[in-house]
Amino acid sequence: MSGALYIFNPENDLSVANGGENYMPPPRARIIAEDLAFLPVWYAENGDDVIVPSERYIDWMHSERASLGCFSEVVLKGRLPDKNWTACIPWGWSPEIARRFLRMGVSDRLLPGNVLLKEQKRLYHRNQTLEILKGLRDYGIGDIPDLLPEELYTTESVCRYIQSAPLTVLKAPWSGSGKGLSWGRGVYDTTLERWSRGILRRQGSIMGEPFYEKVQDFAMEFHSDGVSSVVFAGYSLFDTNKKGVYTGNILTGDDDILSCLSIYVATERIESVKIALQELLSVKVAPYYKGYFGIDMMIYKENGKYRLNPCIELNLRMNMGVVSRIFYDRYTAPGSKGIYVVDYNPDSAALYTDHLTRTKDNPLIIHDGKIIKGYLSLSPLTPESHYRARVEIY
Repeated sequence: MSGALYIFNPENDLSVANGGENYMPPPRARIIAEDLAFLPVWYAENGDDVIVPSERYIDWMHSERASLGCFSEVVLKGRLPDKNWTACIPWGWSPEIARRFLRMGVSDRLLPGNVLLKEQKRLYHRNQTLEILKGLRDYGIGDIPDLLPEELYTTESVCRYIQSAPLTVLKAPWSGSGKGLSWGRGVYDTTLERWSRGILRRQGSIMGEPFYEKVQDFAMEFHSDGVSSVVFAGYSLFDTNKKGVYTGNILTGDDDILSCLSIYVATERIESVKIALQELLSVKVAPYYKGYFGIDMMIYKENGKYRLNPCIELNLRMNMGVVSRIFYDRYTAPGSKGIYVVDYNPDSAALYTDHLTRTKDNPLIIHDGKIIKGYLSLSPLTPESHYRARVEIY
């Protein structure tokens, strides 16, 4: 029996915002899609197929993958085999990726229809953060910030929001992974006015949020059956840069992550949020979306005390936190620790040299089908590559 068909389309947040079937992402988004096209091989199931753009991907790390029991296959995008796949699993859904699957000859019975795609775009909107926080409050969760996000529809309301506090965060409704953000510093200057007018014209509103004194980013990852049930899939402990853009994950077990978070917030409070979210999202998300998704959260400091914000953002798609969770649980030795990092270097030759150096200095060691120690690039690296997803186990 044929398995599922995977594709890596990290530009999906942009595609959802655009809404068009023929959307063409900007060059940098196309580069990361090609450089990391191999990534689904590591989270697909054995027997599944992963679409890649060229033959250089076919034999990448073949012996290492076999040693780890990773037997998903790669197929060329222009030469898909004639198979009866059970499902199509992109990084995320949009009209553009649905149309792309059709052009590749995939049966429309495997694709979400227009009604589901519209519902998913609604759930992609950043105003869902507000709805989820309100829902958690109704469930009796006490860890809800005093000031909730606000949806702003005019430049006047954006101006008033910025002037209401020394620091605020403004977010475009349809964007993700730290993109579409702008910071207010109490003054509605020309740059902010130009940015906000553009977002309001294209997307209709802007989400205004309080600025939090961040201590630790983390996420709860979930899986939806596409009908009526959402189940917890693991924790993600990750880092972002000063602009809020994702940089990497800590590779460790769920218990270790909970232990780390419990330094600031009682484990019982985190567990109660997890239970409430499973119930809330089983109603809110499950009927409209099938697959992995995540809720970004934050430990922050307020008036000298540590607090939990249980929903910074809903990511209604596969995400790097799930990739790192699956990779750690599936391929690394129990008790091991490491990092999962997505690198970008405008100097492709320098990135390739770094790859060769890490391969030499920290060689991969596999024992009994699990990684004990070492460096591994999860996608083929060439002197032309600009992006890399790598793991390093210590």
